[in-house]
Amino acid sequence: MAVSDLELLEIRVDALFTHDPDGRIRRVNEPGGDRAPRFFFGRTRAGVLWRFRHDVPVETARNLEQLAAEEPVRDDLRAEPRSMDAMLAALREDQEIRWVESGPAYRFPDELPVPVNVTRITRSELHLLRRMVPDLEEMAGAFEAREPRVAVVEDGDAVSLCYSARLTSRAAEAGVETLDGYRGRGYAGAAVAGWAHAIRAMGRIPLYSTSWDNLASQAVARKLGLVQYATDLSVE
Repeated sequence: MAVSDLELLEIRVDALFTHDPDGRIRRVNEPGGDRAPRFFFGRTRAGVLWRFRHDVPVETARNLEQLAAEEPVRDDLRAEPRSMDAMLAALREDQEIRWVESGPAYRFPDELPVPVNVTRITRSELHLLRRMVPDLEEMAGAFEAREPRVAVVEDGDAVSLCYSARLTSRAAEAGVETLDGYRGRGYAGAAVAGWAHAIRAMGRIPLYSTSWDNLASQAVARKLGLVQYATDLSVE
């Protein structure tokens, strides 16, 4: 069954954060994850979605909810929310804003090339990551939490790695790293494509996102033909 953009955004938010029973977000969904942002707001061409952290005061949440619910649905996913200034002002009434992050979220096309130069990293092959991971023993202790890991290997060492930065039973969000000196060769795209195939083989939905100022990550998305379906805004 096809998943709408708004449904996909909800699936992604469930992967990004841990939630209270009442729907408030608490932490970033990763081992030892940091606190979630105070406010998350996502937009698609079909509708919007928002979340508050568990400690946002009720009055602040009520003001933000009214602003979010009144936000118009627009085709331009690069534009800021029309009520951006009002949202930030509502958050400042509680406490000062520490940071604001925003960027595109992508879905993978149905047809994705199968890369031939990638390796699925298993526990027995963790040594291949010695140049990329400072503590292989620590990684081994939480190995399943970032599965699957797919790498481009040169001369016995992984030089680009894609892994599950966020993982649920329904979806996974890609995290990708490439060593200095090996960038610009298409390795990140190959690793991401290999990871996406592995995620689909597990019956999950692969997802990819980045920030507006990460041009290299956006270039990977373009090369793979990923389709932007949403824009995220996170405020702490």
